[in-house]
Formats: sequence, C-alpha cells, structure tokens
Amino acid sequence: MEKSLDSHLDDIMSEHGVIGVLCSDQQGLALSVKGTANPMSAGLISTLAEDAKKLYPDAVPVICLESDACNLLVRSEGNVTVAIHKVPS
Repeated sequence: MEKSLDSHLDDIMSEHGVIGVLCSDQQGLALSVKGTANPMSAGLISTLAEDAKKLYPDAVPVICLESDACNLLVRSEGNVTVAIHKVPS
C-alpha cells in the first residue's frame, strides 16, 4: 500500500535541517504544507519549476534559492512540485 502524501512530507520534515515542505500541482494549488512553508507561494513555486524544465528539457532540474534565513530546494516531476525549506548550512 502506498503512503499518503502527508506521510511522505512527514518523512521529509524529519530530515536534518528541514524546517518546511510544500507540495503543489501543475496549476499551483497547494496539495499539502508542513512547517514554515507558505501555501500562498505554491503558484510561484510551480511556475519556477515549469520554467526550469524549459531551460533543461532533457533533465529534471532542482532549483536552489539561498538566503540568510533559509535555503529553498524546488523540484518538479510529473504533475507534482515539491519545495523544501532548510536552515542554511
């Protein structure tokens, strides 16, 4: 039996340094949000992932945005985009 989406996000949240996670669909609808992730950013994150696919059509790109407050990793595969907030290393 497959794990539920929330269970997968709980697994991600348990990783060292992860403070938030967001999962959205291709239309930018937030499917699930945990921790510091903001559901209002789901549309922007989905758009970022779709634009990255245009830059690298033969790969599955990972976008990394870094700031003093947190690092944001974004990856889209199929119909789902996942954004992970981590403490800066």
